[in-house]
Amino acid sequence: MAPNPDSGRRRMPSGPPVGGWGFGASGIPKGFWVGLSVVLVALSIFLLGEAYTGYGVMVLILALAAAVNLLP
Repeated sequence: MAPNPDSGRRRMPSGPPVGGWGFGASGIPKGFWVGLSVVLVALSIFLLGEAYTGYGVMVLILALAAAVNLLP
């Protein structure tokens, strides 16, 4: 059996970088989260009005998840 050429190489650590992630929820402007939340709430109201209860509730949950990024 031939030796594995990767056996001598050191693996990179799998954790986050020391300086933090370069892009994340904090890297997106708050205006984006406001707009996304408003669009999702409007879509949820529309879906609930059309009797798509499951989809309407799920989109409302997504709107709340987006709105969490507006908290200080």
